[in-house]
Amino acid sequence: MIKKLHIYIILSIIPILTIILMSFSSGIPSQAQSGVTGSPGDEAAALTVIGLTSGSCLSCHDNLGNFNASVSISSNIPAGGYELGKTYQVVVTSSSFGANERGFEITAENNATDKVGVFSISDNTNTLTDSFGYFVSQTLAGSEGVNSWGFDWTAPNTDKGNITFYAAAVVGNKDSNGDTTTTNTQVSFDTLSIGGVLGINESQLLNFNMFPNPSNNQATLQLPSGINNAKVKIFDYLGKTLLEKNISSLDKTIDLSDLTSGIYFVRVQNDTKVGTKKLIIR
Repeated sequence: MIKKLHIYIILSIIPILTIILMSFSSGIPSQAQSGVTGSPGDEAAALTVIGLTSGSCLSCHDNLGNFNASVSISSNIPAGGYELGKTYQVVVTSSSFGANERGFEITAENNATDKVGVFSISDNTNTLTDSFGYFVSQTLAGSEGVNSWGFDWTAPNTDKGNITFYAAAVVGNKDSNGDTTTTNTQVSFDTLSIGGVLGINESQLLNFNMFPNPSNNQATLQLPSGINNAKVKIFDYLGKTLLEKNISSLDKTIDLSDLTSGIYFVRVQNDTKVGTKKLIIR
């Protein structure tokens, strides 16, 4: 029992050392630092590590700097969902004023906080990944004079449900000795939410009808024969869920009066099938 306890303690210390060694202040080694995006999974993992207060950049960096910092995630992944096994492009951009160093980390999780998909890089100078492809971070070279980093994300081969990308970024300046520092820095966060699988086989496809489309204040959904109930979600182009409703053969009208004119994605799903269509609101 004592031997097992020693092993657990050692295993608990390893993540702490990893994060400290991979801190923005000391430069980035050959793999991305892991578990500092601020995602639900990273925060939950941090609670199991002795002495680790946060699963984000705040584990090592203060948030006392004033650089008007922000970070954003953009991608060519359709907001309504992803195709199984398809590779997409993702870009993280850090904005700030007066900072000469920038760092970031990104990960992707589903609603169960499982890491989903695999990240890969082609720019070895400015970006790197961990050995599993669960995270992407900047290199030491990519922290100076760079504020935008691009890389790939390959969707899983099985349906993992809705996916959210989590990015944390930190900005700051060198100290009086020209070294990077964890003090007087500013941390920012962003998320990008994507619907579930688009590329599914015919047996899993829910072929619903929706009218009128384009629409004004409401739309009616017609479920296929044999399906009496389903859940409806409406996303905007950035993947943000704007409306959710359970529909049935008796209650199948969606009130759209709170949505502004534009293009949206309607996702209809029951226990075994799912379908997504584009909705235009005038």
